[in-house]
Amino acid sequence: MILADDSFATRGAEMHLSNIQNVGTRFKEVHLERKVRSVTIDAWKHLTVRFSHRLPVSDWVPDRFQLSSSSGESIPIKAVYPFKHRGDRCAVYSLEVDQPFDHPEQTYTLDVEGLGKHPARADYILKDADHFYDANAALGATYSAESTTFAVFAPGATDAVVVISDAAKGRRGTVEHAMVPAGKGIWTVPVEGDLAGKFYAFKISGPGLDAKREVIDPYARCTQARFPRALIVDLPLTDPPGFREHLFAGPQSAADAIVYEMHVRDFTISADSGVTSKGKYRGITERDTHLASGPSIRTGLAHLVEMGVTHVQLMPVQDFDNDESTSDAYDWGYMPLHFNSPDGWYASDASGFARIVELKSAIMALHKQGLGVILDVVYNHTAKGASFEKLVPGYYFRRTPGGQLSNGSGCGNEFASEAPMARKFLIDSVKLWASQYKIDGFRFDLMGLTDFETMQCIREELLKINPRILIFGEPWTAGSTPLSPTTDKAVIRGSGIGAFNDHFRDAIKGERDGGDGGFMQTGANVDGVVKGLMGGIHDWSLHPTDSVNYFESHDNLTCWDKLEQTVSDAPVEQREQMMRFATLILLTSQGMVFLHSGQEMCRSKKGNHNSYDAPDEINQIDWSRKVAHANVFEYTRGLIALRKAHPVFRLRTREEVERRVHFDTPPNGRCIVYRLDGSDLGAETARSMLVLLNGAMEDTRFVLPDADWAVLADDRRSGIGSLEVKRGDVMLPAHSGMVLAAH
Repeated sequence: MILADDSFATRGAEMHLSNIQNVGTRFKEVHLERKVRSVTIDAWKHLTVRFSHRLPVSDWVPDRFQLSSSSGESIPIKAVYPFKHRGDRCAVYSLEVDQPFDHPEQTYTLDVEGLGKHPARADYILKDADHFYDANAALGATYSAESTTFAVFAPGATDAVVVISDAAKGRRGTVEHAMVPAGKGIWTVPVEGDLAGKFYAFKISGPGLDAKREVIDPYARCTQARFPRALIVDLPLTDPPGFREHLFAGPQSAADAIVYEMHVRDFTISADSGVTSKGKYRGITERDTHLASGPSIRTGLAHLVEMGVTHVQLMPVQDFDNDESTSDAYDWGYMPLHFNSPDGWYASDASGFARIVELKSAIMALHKQGLGVILDVVYNHTAKGASFEKLVPGYYFRRTPGGQLSNGSGCGNEFASEAPMARKFLIDSVKLWASQYKIDGFRFDLMGLTDFETMQCIREELLKINPRILIFGEPWTAGSTPLSPTTDKAVIRGSGIGAFNDHFRDAIKGERDGGDGGFMQTGANVDGVVKGLMGGIHDWSLHPTDSVNYFESHDNLTCWDKLEQTVSDAPVEQREQMMRFATLILLTSQGMVFLHSGQEMCRSKKGNHNSYDAPDEINQIDWSRKVAHANVFEYTRGLIALRKAHPVFRLRTREEVERRVHFDTPPNGRCIVYRLDGSDLGAETARSMLVLLNGAMEDTRFVLPDADWAVLADDRRSGIGSLEVKRGDVMLPAHSGMVLAAH
C-alpha cells in the first residue's frame, strides 16, 4: 500500500516497488555478513532499502531507522513496508516519511540500526519530468569564438566543475571552472575566450559520484581515443569546402530506396581494392578506383555508382569501444561509447579533428555521386566506459526488479529511452547527425529496445530537418526486457518507421545459420515469399513502405555461405543461379530493398556467422570475386536498373498493392506467378508486368497470358531493354525467374 500524497510520488513508488515485488533472487544467510546494499529515493516521500539478504519483517520497524538531512534535520520514519516477503522474512523495504524530500537542495543519510550510515541516492524520482527535464536545454559544449557554455545533466550532484585543458591528459594548462545549478537538474557555466582546440571534461560530486574522476561529456562531438577529455569543436570549421552548401534530395519514398550496407574498413581494406586510403573514411572518397589486377573492374565508390544503388548504409561510425591506435584490432562497432563523435579508427589521424573532417568528406563524396548516406546507430546499449552512469547513477539504463542492469541487448545493459532526459539525448543526437553531417537516414540496431514514443519523437524531429529522411530498424530485442511493449513489427505498423522483414528473409533462403534452406534452394515457403513480394501487407505491415526487404546482412551467414551449408554438393554454376534467383525475388518485391555489401559478388565469410571481431581475411570485400562471379554482379546491376525504371515495383500504399498486384495459378506448388498492373500509374511505361518464379528442382513450363511479352530478365540476363519477345509459354530452368513486360 502506498500512502504518498502527490501523484508522482504515488506513481513512482508504485511502479518502482511493484517491480521490486517480482524480485526472484534468493539470499542465503549462512556465512554471509548482513549489510545494506543500497538506499535510494524512489518517490518524493519514499526511500527503498535493500539488504544483502532476507531479514525478519517483525524486526524492522520505524524506530530502527534514523534519517537526517544535510542541514542537520532529523526526519521521522512514518512507516516501513516489506516487499516480496517470503513468510516472515524480506530483503527489500520501503520507508515512508511525512514531508516530501527537498532534493536536490538537501542530501539525506539513513542510519540503519546495527548496520551503519548510508547516503540515500536519488533514483526513480529523477524520472519526474516536472522536476528534472528541460526539452530546450543546450547540453554539452556550446561554442562561439567569444565564449563556450558548458552544461551537463547531473541532478544528483552537490557540486560540478568543468575541467579545461591544453592536452587530452595531464595537468599542464588545466583550469577548473565551478558550474552552477540552472534548474531541472542541469549544471552550467560560460567560459570566456576562444576555446576551440582545447580539451574539456566534467567532475561531479554527490552521493554515488566520484568527485575526483574526470568524466567525458556524453554530448562530446570530438572524442580522443579513450581519454576522458574531448576536444572543443567549432563544427563549421570542420566542413570540407562546399559541404554546408551542397544538396542531396534523395528518393521521394522509402519504396524507391535501394540500400547498400557496408563497413568502412571492409569495403576498401583488401590488397586488391585499388584504393590508397585502405580501410579509412578517405577511402570512400576515392574516385575511379579499380581492381589492382584488372583495370576494367571498378571498385570502391565507382563500384557503388556502377551498381546503381540509391543509399549507402555505414555500419557503426559513432565512437565505439576499440583501440583507435591499433590498425588491426578489428571490430564492427556495435559497442558504442560516445554517440555524438565519429570513431577515430577510420580517420587518417586518431587525434585532433580528422575524424570529423574525413567523415564529412566521405558523406559529401557519396552525395556528389547521387548516393544517400544512412547511419547504422546503436542507441539500445553502451559499452561499460560510457559516461552516463558516472553522471547520473541508475538513470540511463533499465533495471531488473532486483536492481540489476537488464540485458535485452545481450551486451550487458539497455539504454532507458523512456527516461525524459535519456529520450532528449537520443533526439538531440540524431538531430546533430542529420543537421551537421547531412545524414539521410538512420538504421536503429535492436530498435525493439527503444520505446515507440521515443521513436515517434525522433521521426517527427528528423522530418523537420529532412522530409525525405529514412528511419527504420530491427524490430526485435536480443533478450528479455522490462520495456513493454517493445518496438516490434506490430507496433511500428503504419507509423512511417520501417522494419526489417525477417519473415521474407527466411522464406527466401531458409534458417539463418543452419537447418533447412528456403525457396531459393528447394521451392519451400511459397506463402512466405508471396507475402514478402507484397511488402508484408498480408502478414504484418500496413503499407509496403513499412517493410525493409532483404535476404542478407552483416549478421548471420552470408547467402553464399548459407548455400554452402544447404546445397554444398551443387556446382558453383547452380549456386550462382540460386543467387540470381533470390536477387530477382528481392528486387521485384514491394517495399524498401536492402543489400549487404558483396552479396552481388557472392560474398563469403568462410562460414563465420558472427564475424564482429574476425580478422580482415574473413570480413574484407574480396574484389576478385567481382570477376569470379561476374554473372551475379551484372544480373544484380540489371535488376536494380529494371526496378528503378518501373514504378509498379515501388508502390507506396496497401491500396495500390492490392489493386495492382495479382497472383495467378502456378504450374506447380513450388512456383509463383504474379502480374503487376501498370495502367494509369505515373511514369510506368508497361501496361502489365509479369514475374515468373520457378522454385522447383526441375525445369518448368509456364503458360503466358495472351499478349506479346518483352523479356526484361531471364535466368541469366536482366536490364531495362527487351532481351526477346515471348508468346504462348516459356520454359524456366530450376531455381530461376523471369520478368516480362507488355506494353
